[in-house]
Order: sequence, then structure tokens, then C-alpha cells
Amino acid sequence: MTLKKIKKMSIKSQISSELSESISNVLGKNVKILYKSLIRMESRGDKVDNRVLVITAYRIFITTTKIPTRVDNGFHLMEIEALESKKPNHLSITLIHEHKPVSILIGEEGTSEGVINAIHALIAAFDDLFPNVAMEDIISKVNLPFPLQPISGTRKHSTCGDFSNQYAAMCDLCQTPFRAEVAWDIDTIYLAHDIRMLHLKDFDHLDQRDLIPLVMALQHNTWFTGVCGDGVRVGGEAWEAVARLVRCAAPPPAVLSWRAATLRHDHAARLGHALVRARTPPALHTIDLSQNHIEDKGAISVLSGLANNPDGLRQISLSQCGITGKTVTHLAAILNDSAAHLTTLTHLDLSHNNLKDDVHNLYNFLAQPNVLTHLNLVNTETTLENMWGALLRGCAARLSSLKVGRNPWGGRRARDPPPSFRQFFTACLALQDLDLSYCRMPPDALKSLLLGLACNESALGVKLNLAGVLASSQAAHVLESCIHGVRCLQSLDLSDNSMEFELSGIVRAIGKNHSITHLSLSKLTGKRSYAPPLIQALVHVLQEPDTALTSLDLSDCKFKSDLYGLLNALGGARRLRTLDVCGNLAGDAGARLLAKALQCNCTLQTLYIDRNAFSIQGLTDIAHALRRSVSMRRVEFPACDAAAGGRGASERVATLWRELHERLSTNSVVCGGGRVRALALERAWAGGEAAAALAAQAAAALPPPPLQHALERAAAAAHHLLHQYLQRCSEVFAAMGGGGGGAELVTLQAVRDAMAPCNATLQDLLNEAVENLALSACESVDSVDSEPAPSSETDIPDLLSPISHSGKLDYLNLATPLGCRRRERCRRVRPKSVAEQQQCSSNEMLSLPPLHAEAADALADLPANTLRHLVKGRPRRVKTRAPSRPITDQSQDIDEGLDEFWRACRTPPGSEEASSVSARTPLTSRSLHSLSSLASSPRASPRATPRHSPTLRRDDTMYSVTSGESTPVLLECEVSRCKSSDNVGNKMAPTSPPPSRSSDNVNAIGSMMRDHPLTPEDAET
Repeated sequence: MTLKKIKKMSIKSQISSELSESISNVLGKNVKILYKSLIRMESRGDKVDNRVLVITAYRIFITTTKIPTRVDNGFHLMEIEALESKKPNHLSITLIHEHKPVSILIGEEGTSEGVINAIHALIAAFDDLFPNVAMEDIISKVNLPFPLQPISGTRKHSTCGDFSNQYAAMCDLCQTPFRAEVAWDIDTIYLAHDIRMLHLKDFDHLDQRDLIPLVMALQHNTWFTGVCGDGVRVGGEAWEAVARLVRCAAPPPAVLSWRAATLRHDHAARLGHALVRARTPPALHTIDLSQNHIEDKGAISVLSGLANNPDGLRQISLSQCGITGKTVTHLAAILNDSAAHLTTLTHLDLSHNNLKDDVHNLYNFLAQPNVLTHLNLVNTETTLENMWGALLRGCAARLSSLKVGRNPWGGRRARDPPPSFRQFFTACLALQDLDLSYCRMPPDALKSLLLGLACNESALGVKLNLAGVLASSQAAHVLESCIHGVRCLQSLDLSDNSMEFELSGIVRAIGKNHSITHLSLSKLTGKRSYAPPLIQALVHVLQEPDTALTSLDLSDCKFKSDLYGLLNALGGARRLRTLDVCGNLAGDAGARLLAKALQCNCTLQTLYIDRNAFSIQGLTDIAHALRRSVSMRRVEFPACDAAAGGRGASERVATLWRELHERLSTNSVVCGGGRVRALALERAWAGGEAAAALAAQAAAALPPPPLQHALERAAAAAHHLLHQYLQRCSEVFAAMGGGGGGAELVTLQAVRDAMAPCNATLQDLLNEAVENLALSACESVDSVDSEPAPSSETDIPDLLSPISHSGKLDYLNLATPLGCRRRERCRRVRPKSVAEQQQCSSNEMLSLPPLHAEAADALADLPANTLRHLVKGRPRRVKTRAPSRPITDQSQDIDEGLDEFWRACRTPPGSEEASSVSARTPLTSRSLHSLSSLASSPRASPRATPRHSPTLRRDDTMYSVTSGESTPVLLECEVSRCKSSDNVGNKMAPTSPPPSRSSDNVNAIGSMMRDHPLTPEDAET
């Protein structure tokens, strides 16, 4: 039956047109009347008054029959608590807040047609308000002598379960204004994103009274499954609406989350009381009351109400609620009493509560086979060494997240870890997240943990948090020796540890683990003197060709200038995708180095740079560098630096940030990927990884088998790349003297065959082509060597020049000089900049040695009978100049003459032994002879002018300890100074022989020894 037939029946009633018009005028022209009929209303005793029953969309009115009419009684549809009928034409309506029901008589005695029509009108009104919900689920008590029939309403329902209409009805019930913005947000945003949880945080800008109809509209809504009030402080009336929602809703809510809302134990007690008195068995399986101080009283009340859920609980979060072991004991009893919880409970969060060791009953639940996937017991003062047996027996199969950080390991006496500790990590099958941060576990326990994970062959992608765990150097040594063998790890967090425990060795060991892609070293402590080795180890790991590290977190370490070494090496980081260097106070010099690195890095996509004391100039340098970056996708806005450095320059900061985001948006376009791949291939060619890069490029472009046209495009692209690479290889061979291959070495059909699933790989095809090029080049070199060598030096190729393409020669395994190979390796680390010296002294700068020296020294096996040394057969040039240094007799003993020299040093000048020693000294210097002749005056004996005079002591001393080849500039200075002395040229005897060099040395050294302050007094005689 439809509502139109009911209206036709009501028209036959004794309602005149004047009365109908008067009723419309009283209720309002905009009120839609669904049903109206004449009734008799029972009043005091047996007295009966004639009235008119009017049913509208939201309310029921009883008006008088006189004109002009007036409203005698009215109530909302949601205020009806019970519908009863004692006679065929009798209907009793009981309201929620009224003790006396409204009793009316419809129609003639003995007939129920009028009552049935009125009930059908109510059913249609409820269907318009709450679609797909039966009236029996809305009204708690319906006792009628006839069965109810489904009646369809008169209006079309809107989106989200007709929430807008329900919200309008609740606003009418609560007498609050209708907020059109609320209805628009629900019908637009929530529908577009398919949000099934009503988040009150989206509407917390409204008044507290405006939240009441918003919550009440969920009572019979079929779109929403729960309500989330995280961070929303509610008053008493709003919380009463939440309790009524839990008690009367049909269907009942399944999820209730109210985190950090300053709830107290009385709020929790009212919620628990509503759960106990729920009209239907509670279906609430997920509850989150974290960060509310509800204490044991409130928590036990809520858990008691949840115990009645026949379907079992799924998620319980009572983190930071001020509960103790009493609540945990009550929770364990509830979980153990019902077997349904063993198959439904997946999340249990009791973190940041003082539970201590009163969790043995909970261990009994964990020891049974269950489906728990997330267990959080962080900072609960629970002893860790007692829980592994229960976890091994019941949680090893499904547990994926285990967080037990900030808990003591055991008693004061250090004991060996239980065997179940290692066995659990060996047997867990689905472990993904393991948090043991700030657990002062002994080194043996850490070793058992790492060995257990190393033996686990089922777990993959494990995130291990060991922040603040390294309490001793022994623990650091255990981690360094075991971490490289744990292949199931994907992320490792070593934050808030001290750098004094040789983290550089741990970082190098992590570099050997090819499964760890994320490393966090934030908030490191210790002296700055330990930072350079750590930075050097990070640079070494990031620039390894086979490194797996793609994400690095160095936030809040305050490295300052020590970070410059890492920023310099970013240009050679081949796999790094995400870098976080916030809070390191690098300054504008660091910004300049980072800008240089961003221009040559082709892999970095996400960057965090805030709190580095960057000025506007430093941020401008980074923004300009991003214009040339081809891979950067996201840069976090440096809010702190922009606020500190942009005071008075807000427009400049806004313009800078707008330009930066415009550049990042261009990198996100798909068409820009070709430039990224081109730069990456160029870098791969320079590093000797062309085959791997081309193979990866072709594999990335390989489509599914059904797409033949896409396969053809991929083959054409791979053929083009191969042709370019082989053309460059031909140029390299031509520069070495070989003949360039004119014919096409790789055809398009060969590339197609190589990309087929059942044929050879593209890398094999490339290796074959390169081998053919090498053979032809070697044959050309052999033919050139058989001819006479050219006389000019320009015809010989210089392999040490930059044109030799040493990177490509590395890949081809040719005889490239090792020095050039090392320079190519070292070129990945950018040289130190002047900007670094402006911030720190040279002693504080990080000195990075050439990386991968071992790899550079190791040459691959050369092909037999195909390659030949290129320099071995080169003829040597004929020397046309005499050697500039004197040729010494190599047969002479190196110790010959030492005895005479030291004997002369100990002999006083002017003695016979000294003259005999000078006569035996054959070596003289013409320059010294000339200087001595210029500086000496005509005298009869050596006593006339002492050799240790103040004017000649420095000159004689200088040249007495100098080798035979003196500096010409110094000689000219000495000659000019000696000529300026008085009467030098006139007093010099032309026939006097030059003094001996040995006697000059004896006099000079003797004067030095006598004048030296450390010479003893008895040594002068």
C-alpha cells in the first residue's frame, strides 16, 4: 500500500476545506502534511473531545476542530517510545519524557480501518526519515492486534543514507538551527571519499549544542558505521547523545573512537551503562579511548558492556588511560570466557600504563592460538623476559606488529635470555614491525634477537626499532657483527644512540646488508669528534654500486659543518630516494653544497631540510638548483627557517616557494621521465654499468604479452639506446687506434628476439656486440703496431686524457691505467668548496679518501688472445738534452766520506788535521767559490776576518748546509749584497786561491755550535 491510498481514505473523513486551510495556516505553508483525520481524544474520565490528527514529515500534531484552529498537542516522531492498541479503533502513543500516554480513538466502534491507516502513515513517515529501517527497530515497543505491512514513502532519498534529511529532523527535535554546511560536507566530501566514520573534528568549530543533532542523526543511519571524536571535548549533553546512540541505535555502531578528549571515569561509566542497557546486543567491536584518564573504574565499566558482544571484539585501545593490572586482569577474564574473542581480536593496545607484572592472566590468553596481529605494550613496566613463551605458543603465526619498547628486560641480576626469545623470532611468520626501543637489554639478548631474525626464512620487510638500545660498546660490537646477516630487515632505526660506540662500523656493516632500504640515525648524541668517521661511513655506503639504501634519516643530529662531507657526496648517491637532514644547523654553506649536489643527482625524490639555519639566500640557492633537478618530487616547506630568515620579506619567501613548487610539479609529469632516464643512463655509462642500466630500462618498458604494439615500441626504444651506446663505444675504440665498426652490430629483429621471454636476454645481446667491437679494435691495433712507429707524438693516443672515456673502458675491461680509474671513482665526491671554509676551520673539515680503492684495483679477467697492452710496444723517445742534475757514481758506497765529515766537524778550524781533511775533499762548488771570493777581504791569515762575523754568519751558514746546486735567485741576492760592502772589489786579491768548501763548512758549523744556546760550555774548547 502506498501513501496516496491512505490520503484518499483520509479525504473521506468529515474534514471540510475551511478546516484544512486553517490547519495549513497554523502549521505553515512549507510543512508537508502526510496524513490527517478526525479523531476522538480521551481526556479526564470518560470525557471525549473531537480533535484532528495531523502527521507531517517529522512531527505529529493534534489540533482543534474549530475555525480558526489551534494546536492542542504535538510531539516529534523520535519521541515515540511505544505504540499500543487495546480496542480495534483505539491507539495509545507513549512518549519518552511523558508518563501519561496519548490515547485516541479513530473511526467507528468495532472497526480498525482508521487505526490501520494512521499506522501506515507513521510507517511511511519513518521510511521517509530512515530508509531501509523497520519501524519496530526505531520504536522500542509496538503492540498492535494486526500485522504491519511495508509502506514506501513519498520522497527520494539523498546520498549517504539520507543523512541530510535525518540531520534536519534531529535539528527539529533539539530545536537547534540547521547548518547547511554540515549537510553539504556530508553529501559531498564524505560521499566522494567513501568515508564511513563520522569525524566530529571536521565540525568542532560549531557550538556544543550543534554537535548534539549531528550525533543523534547516526542512530538509524545505514551509511555510517561509527563515530570518531578524537580531540573533541564534549559536554554533558553531547556525551548523553553518544550514550543514547550506543543504547538505541539500529543498526548499532561498530566503531567508537574518542582519543585525547579529556574524558573522565564518569564519562566512561555512562558509556558502559549504555552498553549494558542496549536495546539490541551491542555490535561495538572496535573501541579506542586512548589518552583519556578514565582509570580502572571507567575502563572496567566499558569492558563489562563490551563483554555482551556475541560476535567478539576486534580492536581494544586503552593507551595512556591511567589503568593498572586490575583492569588487565578483568580484560583477560573477559577474553578467556568467550571463545569468539580468540578468532576476532586482532589489535590490543595497553601502552603507557603502569601494569607492572600483573599481566599473567593476559599471558594465558596470548598463549592460546589466536589471531592477534598488533600488540602494543610500550612503557608498561612489564618484564620482557617472561612473555616470550606465551607469544611463541599462541602468536607466532599471525603477529605482525610487536611493540614492547621502554620496558625493563629483567631483574637486577643479568641472566641469559630464555630459549623461547630466540625461537619466537625464528618461528614468527608474519612479523613486520618490531619495536624494542629504549630496552636496556643485555648484549646476549641482542645477539639472540639478531640471530633469531637471521634464521627466519618466512618474514620479509621487517622494520626493527633499536633506538636507545646501544648502552655499551659490547652491544654495538654485537650489532656490527650480526646485522649484515639479517636478510629479513627492511628498515632499521638506531636513533638516540651515542656516536661514541663506533657507529661508523655499524653503518658499514649495514651497507653489506642488501635488504635494508631505510636507515634512521636521528637525534644522535655524543661529541662532535665522533661525527666525521660516521659521515665518511655513510658516504661509503651511499656510493657503493650495489647498495640497497634508498632512505636516510639524519634529523636533529646537529652535525653543523660535519654534514658537508655527506652533502658533497650526494651527487654520487645512485639509489637514495629520501633524505632527511632537518635540525643539523648546516647554515648557508650547507645550502650551497646541497644546491650543487641536487643539480647532478638523478635519483633523489624527497627532501626534508627544515631547522638548518638557512637564510633567504640559502633557500634561494636551493630553489635555483631545483630548476635543474630532474628527479625531485617533494621538498618539505622549511617553515622554521623561512619564519626566522623571512622577517620583513614574506613576499620574497612566497615567490620563492611558488617557483619551487612549479618546478616540482614539472618533475611529476610523466613526460619528464625521459630526461630522468637519459641522465641516469649517462651516469651509468660513466660508472661502467651500461648493460645493467639498459637491461633495466628495457625490462621497465616491457609490456604484458598481449600488447604487441607496446612490445614493438619497447623494442624500438631499446634498439635506439643500444645503437647510441655502441656508437659511443666505437668512438672510444677509434680514439685508441682501432677501426670503428661501420655496419650495424645489433639489428631491430635481434632486439625483438632478445626481449622474448624464452630467448636470450638483452644484456647478452649487448655483451656480444661489445665483444665484436673489441675484437675489431684489437685487430686494428695489431695492424698499426706491425707498421713503423710514427715520429710525431701527436699521433699516439693519450689514454690519460679526459677524452679517453675511462668509465666506458672500465666496463669493457680494457687496460685502463689504474690512476685514471681511481680519479673517476673519486670524482663522485665533490671537492671541498670555499663555502665550507667560511663556516669552519680546515681542521674540522672532513677529509674523504678515494672510495672503492679495492674495487678499482681489482681488474676483471681479460679475454684470452684478444686484447693486447697498448703501451708496451710503444718506442721510447730519444733524449736530446743533458740531465740537469749531476750524475753520481752509483758504485760508490753511500757511507763513504762520513767519517771524514764528522771528524772535520769535531776538528778546530785552522789545525793541520782540518787542512788535511779539506785537501782530501774533491767536491767543490763554483758558485760558492765565487761568493767566497767576493765576500773575502785581502788578508795575510784567516785570523784577519773571522768566519763567524755577524755580517757573514747567516750567509755562510745558509750555503754551508746547501747542496752543490744553489738557487740562482739566492745567489744573485748574495752577490749583490756582497758587492755593496765597503772596498770589496779593491781589496780582493785576484791571485788568491778560493778557500776550500770543507773548511767553510767546518768554520760555519763550528760557529753555529758555539753560538747555539744548548751547546755545553766545555764543548767550545
